[in-house]
Amino acid sequence: MLNKKKIQIHKFFMILTFLILGCSEYQNTDLFSITIPNKTDDPLILSEMAITDLKIQLETKNGVFLGYIYNVKLHQNRLLVTDSRISIFDLEGNFIQFLGKQGEGPGEYKRVNSMDIDEVTGRIYVSGYNKLLIYGPDFELIEEKKLEYPIGYLKILDGSLWIVSEEIGKKLGDDITNETNIYKLDNAFEISDTIPFRTIVLDQIRIGGYNYRFWLSDIEDGLFMFMPVLTPENMIRDTLYQIKDKILKPAVRFNFERPQSLDDREYQTLLLYNIINSSSYYVLEYAQDWKWFMFLYDKKNQTGYNLSEGLIDEEGDPVFLRPLDLKQDLFYYIKKKEFEDKSIEEQNPIIGIVKLK
Repeated sequence: MLNKKKIQIHKFFMILTFLILGCSEYQNTDLFSITIPNKTDDPLILSEMAITDLKIQLETKNGVFLGYIYNVKLHQNRLLVTDSRISIFDLEGNFIQFLGKQGEGPGEYKRVNSMDIDEVTGRIYVSGYNKLLIYGPDFELIEEKKLEYPIGYLKILDGSLWIVSEEIGKKLGDDITNETNIYKLDNAFEISDTIPFRTIVLDQIRIGGYNYRFWLSDIEDGLFMFMPVLTPENMIRDTLYQIKDKILKPAVRFNFERPQSLDDREYQTLLLYNIINSSSYYVLEYAQDWKWFMFLYDKKNQTGYNLSEGLIDEEGDPVFLRPLDLKQDLFYYIKKKEFEDKSIEEQNPIIGIVKLK
């Protein structure tokens, strides 16, 4: 066991790391900074920003009713849509099949934490807490592996599996920590490289999460990461990092004019959920006083748009962009289908696929 002096030294370095990484007090005059204004801009029309806008009405049939959609992947003219499970549709919106089986037994997943596709082999990687499932291009299960740590997010990069793992409530002396690491796995699913990302010191076990996750952005400029902290903190984690040579380096800081504060229930009044980095744009998803916002930054024109709920489609409804292919500036959005007969089941949503200019 650690003696008292060693614990104090360890805590000092953890607190030092806590102050340096990911907060609005990061002091680096050379760090590129983008300001997020406290006011919103006028509505921005989707067609003014997009080259194409393909709408796909997902088929509604008995047993195929989608709930809250967390993720959409496009692969080989197929849409893989994740809610509590993964449903597969063609580009006409016709339902093909479910991927795998739900459950707690061998070869089954209870819910999906993350999913990615190896574009070269066609293999599909699915995580459910610490269970990793691999499916072939024919959508049949190839392999199942249980890991000794939770899988919060996974991504395939150049044929290698990368995992972001957050371990909640680890003891360190009298304190409790939430620790996040990035792991690169070899072909036997053993850890070949570890990149420590963040350690948060807490007074008690606290969990804060968000089901929509896109923590790693891979573009021509390299690999970037942002992962939010959603436990109570009177600061803003506002920095996008680049992973280079197994080191995390601050890349861009997003400077919110609105300061962070905690309300009477110790909830954060400003929550930054995602920073997505595409070849030509940054897309931020955040909430302020429980209202939803999207900040869209055009890198080419160095212009930012602070938008309430998202871009406005041709029907006058706000839509929120989610990533499909960041190197191609390709995004998707989800839109519920309106219907007239309120006595029947609600139809599955429309998936819009957009390539930005």
